Amino acid sequence: MNWKVRGIRGATTASENSKQAIAEAVSELLDNIETHNQLDPEDIVSAIFTATPDLDAIFPAAIARQRTKWQNVPLLDVQQMQVKNSLPRCIRVLIQINTPKLQKEIHHSYLRDARNLRPDWHLTQLNHQVSSSAL
Repeated sequence: MNWKVRGIRGATTASENSKQAIAEAVSELLDNIETHNQLDPEDIVSAIFTATPDLDAIFPAAIARQRTKWQNVPLLDVQQMQVKNSLPRCIRVLIQINTPKLQKEIHHSYLRDARNLRPDWHLTQLNHQVSSSAL
């Protein structure tokens, strides 16, 4: 088995700048990533979270740290670049994992208002799900 380091991307939005709203958004995003990639946190090399400047109630990594088996995962929070007219209340993540999967087998999760950030990946994954269910 040939293992490589691969990246999993994801993004979501929080409904407001509160600990609860950010926690809900981060938990939903990480649940989605773990489920679709059959991810074991033991295989995570590290994770980097970004948040737009309008989200400062809690660090996204603090939410991730509370997850089962995430206590020893190296996590980092950074503030996302502020770009005029960009998506507000946005949380992004890049998770590096050790895996035998091919790059095309990685599922990248874009939820809530962040679905529009990578419509190409969203449509590709929908087509893959339809093809898989037809078998």
